[in-house]
Amino acid sequence: MAHAVKHHPGIPLLEQYVEGTLEADIALAVAAHIDLCPHCQQLCLDLAAEQGLLLEQSAPPPEQQLSDDMDAMLAEIMAQPQLDSRELPHQLSPVQVQLRDKTFTVPRALARLVGQHTKWTQLGSIANAKLPAGDKRHVSLLYIDKDTAIPQHTHKGLEITLVLSGRIVDEQGSYGVGDLLINTPDDTHSPRTLPNEDCLCLSVLSAPLQFNKGITRLLNPLQHLFY
Repeated sequence: MAHAVKHHPGIPLLEQYVEGTLEADIALAVAAHIDLCPHCQQLCLDLAAEQGLLLEQSAPPPEQQLSDDMDAMLAEIMAQPQLDSRELPHQLSPVQVQLRDKTFTVPRALARLVGQHTKWTQLGSIANAKLPAGDKRHVSLLYIDKDTAIPQHTHKGLEITLVLSGRIVDEQGSYGVGDLLINTPDDTHSPRTLPNEDCLCLSVLSAPLQFNKGITRLLNPLQHLFY
């Protein structure tokens, strides 16, 4: 039975996504969530319709609108890059990432950033693959093997986690495919996987994690793995 997505971005984030005003790395996480969440897909359609109605109500007179539309259309055509038809089949094909003997299918929003040759950095039962996205934040795929706990930590900045496969749990609840977690410096938790299920996530960090337990010297390599 398919997992029902329970944890979504708030309406303000979805509004900014539809408007195109979100920063690129946050927009990437929201777009990947939308790919996995029928509820937010419908919300985005509704928000887009509302924004379109507001634009229509504030439109200039028809003659001026026609002139503006023509100018905007010509400018858009001139700005478009040349489309290489050889790229089309690749864009339409399912995109997968591999780790050891496992294969994961990722959302369409991540298709241009990942591939069969994703480079993984591994420390014990946790692995991380940095994605070439965003200038301000660390964007990566995060793999956590079954029955593994990440030491308790807080956040020096924003931490966005989107579950792509499997399930993780923490002190606040359980999260499955499509669930989006947003943690701030006010949040402290210790995510872990279940005894019989591993997990793959998309992780967006604006600053390194701050581990609260254990010997800092021993946890430093783990911190570098995440950021």
